[in-house]
Amino acid sequence: MPETTGISDQTKKVLIGVAAAATVAGVGYMAYKSLSGSDLDSDLEAIKSLGNLKFKEKNYEEAIKEFTRGIEKAGPNTNNTVVAMLYQNRAACREKVGHTSFDILNDCLAALKVDKKYAKAYLRAAKALNDIGKKQDALAYLLAAFTLDSNLNKANFEFFGKLLTVEPLSDCFIGKPLKIEEVKPAPVALFRIQQWCDTWDVLDLFKTDLTKFEPDVLSEDQKQYQLSLELFKKGKYEDIINLLSAENNYAPAMIFRGKMLCYSMDPNEATRYVDKNGARINEMIGNEENEERKKLMRDAFDVLKIELMYTMEAVDKFLQSLPTDDKERLFKLNSFAAVFVYNGCVLDTTCSSHEEQMMADTNNANRLLEEAAKHGTLTPHLTMIAAFLKLCTCEDYGDVHRRIREMEELTEQRSTHFNLILMSKVYMMTNNAESSEKLLNEAAKIKTRYLVPSRHLQTADLHVHKPEDERLRLTTASANAALEVDPFNFSAHVLHLLGTNGPEPYIKKSNYDQAMESIRKAALFAPPRELLMLKRMIPLMNAKKRAAEMLDMY
Repeated sequence: MPETTGISDQTKKVLIGVAAAATVAGVGYMAYKSLSGSDLDSDLEAIKSLGNLKFKEKNYEEAIKEFTRGIEKAGPNTNNTVVAMLYQNRAACREKVGHTSFDILNDCLAALKVDKKYAKAYLRAAKALNDIGKKQDALAYLLAAFTLDSNLNKANFEFFGKLLTVEPLSDCFIGKPLKIEEVKPAPVALFRIQQWCDTWDVLDLFKTDLTKFEPDVLSEDQKQYQLSLELFKKGKYEDIINLLSAENNYAPAMIFRGKMLCYSMDPNEATRYVDKNGARINEMIGNEENEERKKLMRDAFDVLKIELMYTMEAVDKFLQSLPTDDKERLFKLNSFAAVFVYNGCVLDTTCSSHEEQMMADTNNANRLLEEAAKHGTLTPHLTMIAAFLKLCTCEDYGDVHRRIREMEELTEQRSTHFNLILMSKVYMMTNNAESSEKLLNEAAKIKTRYLVPSRHLQTADLHVHKPEDERLRLTTASANAALEVDPFNFSAHVLHLLGTNGPEPYIKKSNYDQAMESIRKAALFAPPRELLMLKRMIPLMNAKKRAAEMLDMY
């Protein structure tokens, strides 16, 4: 017997006409759909309701039977969204009774084949994919779920974080920026130069020579060195490597060349250079007759050795090898090592996440500063860093207030660019945007090239509480201002990435290539701690792309 709705053909025609007329009022289509649906639709709704009732009663096996009955009744090639629900609900029951993740996943995929915009099916598929070890696929499906239903984000944030820890990180290949070989002169890491210069209130060979260089006999090698110091004063750091030839045999020039290679695109070249020439440099330092000059050269070479280290273990081992009776040397090198670690330039291999690494850097830097203080008086910049580290770890509100006041006094006493920027950061941490902006304006008067990017980057924090569109626009502007000075600044590219893509869980095609290039540029000079974070972003970006493709939003 053919199926019937129980409505005569004539009546149906009248109702269709009424429905068409009512469409203007926004109800026509729904009126027609409800009156012209088949018995199959009603049967599937009834089966779904019965299955849901069994589920609520925790009678999962019976619920599975009902949902399966509905799926079989619907037959193949259906576009009925109720069928998608039947598959998804059966997958939920399978979870409860311990069916395999593959069975659960197959039901979710079947649901999505019927309804590709079904958020719950994407979420459950993500969990099943994770269970069978396909984290990257799980991440894509989870982002699709977040895109369709933002309410799922908060409830599944911990799961999201778990999926971001994709292993092994060696699989997350970043690569070099496009056409980087064509950039002339080759870029250097201004961030690394700044962290070195920020500790110049500890006496340094190059600070002394930049102030006043008077060689006994101005040889060709010494002329190279003198010219390189002039380039440094002018902020032309990229030209120094080419000026200081590999054949130069003047110890300060050799140390300076190693240092600039350390800041280049291939710091391994600096390691090779120091390994090859280290014995010769040590010999020349030992032959230096001027004792003050000898100490400056030795300390400069030791600082370079620290800058070439990659792990906290290597830094500690080096510091522990120093003579215990040379307090001045212990003070200088523990001081510099603290700044080096504070900036995330070495890895604590006991850490398994970016957050753990940041906390380890804070604790290790604090420990090194405490060790330095045993052998000398901390300089103003080091005292500022020490106060900031303690501020970041203290729990007592009164202690927080004391630390902030201590930093304010240090900034008032010595308004260097470093102090102004760090104090402005603290003000933003305590929601004092007005005071932060005032200090940033004061810092803007200092034009030294390697300092400028950090000011622009800190300025981005002023916009954190503004409406999203405005915040993203201003954040991008701050990033672009930093990139004008330092085209391969790690933090600026990360900010630019956030500013151009926003917080959406998916990515648009027009932004994907730009985002990947931002990651490559950021990775060029990123300190090891942040390089790990960038490697985490590769699978995230690819998952966002795949989620957008699945939803036809790419």
